[in-house]
Amino acid sequence: MDMRSALWALVCVLLLGTGLQVGAAKSPKHGEVLWAKNTIRATGSGAPSLKAANVAVARLGAERAAKLDALRNILEATKGVRVSTGKSVAHALEGNQALEAKIEGWVKGFRVIDTRYYSDGGVDLVVEVEMDGVLFDAFLKGTKENKTDAHQGKDPDLFTGLILNAKGLGFEPALAPSVVSESGEKLFDVSFVHQDVLAKSGVVAYADTLDKAQKDKRSGARPLVIRALRTISPASSDLVVPDKDVDKLKSLGSILAAGKVLVVID
Repeated sequence: MDMRSALWALVCVLLLGTGLQVGAAKSPKHGEVLWAKNTIRATGSGAPSLKAANVAVARLGAERAAKLDALRNILEATKGVRVSTGKSVAHALEGNQALEAKIEGWVKGFRVIDTRYYSDGGVDLVVEVEMDGVLFDAFLKGTKENKTDAHQGKDPDLFTGLILNAKGLGFEPALAPSVVSESGEKLFDVSFVHQDVLAKSGVVAYADTLDKAQKDKRSGARPLVIRALRTISPASSDLVVPDKDVDKLKSLGSILAAGKVLVVID
C-alpha cells in the first residue's frame, strides 16, 4: 500500500469513528417536483479528489462539485414541470433565451436542506426551491383575463373556497390545470383567475390528502368539495366534474378569480 492509499485508509477509519455515513455516496432521486409541498427538490453529488492535499481540501472540492451537480439537476427538474396538458416548462423555454436566463437565475437561489457526508469523502447536497411568483409570472403571465360577468357568479355565503378531489384518477398536476363538465363546458382554467393573483400564488394549490386541503388557508373555513369523475384523457391535467355540481361551481365567481382552489392528488 503506498503512502496516499494508507492516508486515505486512515481518514476512512477516523470518519467511521465520527458516525458519518459509510460507503460511496448514493443519491436519492436527482430531481422531483413535490406539488403538495409547492417545491422542486434535487440532489447533487460530489466525489473527492484523491489528488487533494488533505481530507479538508478534498471535502471542499466535493462540496463545490455537489453544488454544481445540484444546480444542473434542479434546473432539469424545473424544465420538467408541467404547465398544462401537453406543455412543459422545457417546451415554453424553447427559443426564448431571456426566459431561460430568468429561470436559470431563479434556480440558483436554491436552499440546501440536507448535507450528507460519506466515509470516502463524497458529499450529497439535497436542495430545493419553492414554486413562487417568479415561476408563475414566467409561465402564466399574459394569460387573457376574462373581464366579463360570465365568471362572476354570486358566491354563496356557505363557501370560502373550492376543493377538487382527484385522488386515484391519474391526474397529472400542472401550473395551469382546467376543469370541464361532463358535457364539455369549460368551468375553470387560468383565464378565470385575476392577473395579480396569478403572479403571486398561481392558479391552484395541491394537497396529498383531503384533510390537508380542508385545513389549508387557501380553501378557507367552508370549502365546496367536489369529487372529480375522471380526467379528460390519460395522464391529463384536465378534470371532468359531474354535471350535478356545475351550478355550484359556477356560483363561485370571485372565489375562482381569487385562485382559492385546491386539488387533492395522489
